[in-house]
Amino acid sequence: PDESSAQGEQSGDGYELLNREINRIYQIVKGFVEEEGLGADVRLRTDRRGVIIDISDNILFDPGEAKLKSDSRILLIVAFDNNIIVEGHTDNVPINRSVFPTNWELSVNRATTVVRYFVEERNIAPNRLSAAGYGEYRPVVPNDTSENKALNRRVNILIEATLEGGVQ
Repeated sequence: PDESSAQGEQSGDGYELLNREINRIYQIVKGFVEEEGLGADVRLRTDRRGVIIDISDNILFDPGEAKLKSDSRILLIVAFDNNIIVEGHTDNVPINRSVFPTNWELSVNRATTVVRYFVEERNIAPNRLSAAGYGEYRPVVPNDTSENKALNRRVNILIEATLEGGVQ
């Protein structure tokens, strides 16, 4: 066999291994969500990066706030060795607060609040965490109803899939 077909086979094997890792993480998180009865406020999905946990903002934050609610049952996470990206999202309703001039600042602040929680309360190594805020610019559904706007106000926790990942 020539070199290019051998590399293609290796690449195919890598995708299969990565898909198995994504599925393994998904099953563990799904079990946790079901066990904790969080299905109404948490949705799971996967993409090429890993497993994404969509958490409704109302279980973590009061409207327009970036401070975690004291009674928020924040999650998780079954402690994974994988890197974790926390992504903040909002709906498209302009925020009218001097603390957060735009939804972008609110989404970034919410993401970093969750990252700090993971570091300070869950003892997750800071070098495994990052935060991103997308404001209203990555909606999962159109912002055309109050129900859809509620779906777009969320914090995503992305557990990155790697071939070296594992459960602690």
